[in-house]
Amino acid sequence: MGIFDIFKSRSSEEEDAYTGETPPCPRCGESLTKKYVYSEMYCTNCRYGLDNDDDDNDESLSVYEAAEIWASHGKDEDYMFGYTKKELEDAL
Repeated sequence: MGIFDIFKSRSSEEEDAYTGETPPCPRCGESLTKKYVYSEMYCTNCRYGLDNDDDDNDESLSVYEAAEIWASHGKDEDYMFGYTKKELEDAL
């Protein structure tokens, strides 16, 4: 560090960087990571906190439920819920 480094301004990314300790990951036990002060914590080892939360709950539609909704909306492509036309037709 030189004598004039104290006058050098820090970037906004450096100012917002998180430098504190984080708790262990509930899945694998590694320390969680937090990039910025205002960001959520996540695990670089098992991707805890980065995964889509929709995959973890039981609110997904079965192919039969999706087929009923799809048919009731005139077989509109916007109501296919990730299923193919063949899968939905077979479920009806």
